[in-house]
Amino acid sequence: MELEWINEALPLLRCPDTHQLLRLATPEDLRKHGHPPDEKALVREDGSRLFIIDNGIPILLPEE
Repeated sequence: MELEWINEALPLLRCPDTHQLLRLATPEDLRKHGHPPDEKALVREDGSRLFIIDNGIPILLPEE
């Protein structure tokens, strides 16, 4: 999966709820949120919320 554009866009991407910066999730972040360590995702700066990357597109929906 091509994620170069996400790396370039990370300084502009924000959490839709808190407006915190996002970063690429580490395997530890993924495990903490109950996802496989090889999945692609973004995580909020404080690590409390994960946003899955589906087919190269981050799903940045607000919490319900």
